[in-house]
Amino acid sequence: MATRKNKAIDVEINDLGNQISEVKINKNVLGKIDESATPIKVNVGPNNTQVVKTFDEGVEVLIAEYNLHH
Repeated sequence: MATRKNKAIDVEINDLGNQISEVKINKNVLGKIDESATPIKVNVGPNNTQVVKTFDEGVEVLIAEYNLHH
């Protein structure tokens, strides 16, 4: 079984205002994190919203979804 090397990726987080942040990897938009209300909502794709407890957990959800499909 061949092993894969871990490669560094650049994660970009942009503040869109109104407590909404957009998360990108290599210019691909992963989704948005909405901190304007409690609980925090993460939009993963056009029809998938998840609820998380922290902003960091939201970023982790988006990266995990990206890794699953790329």
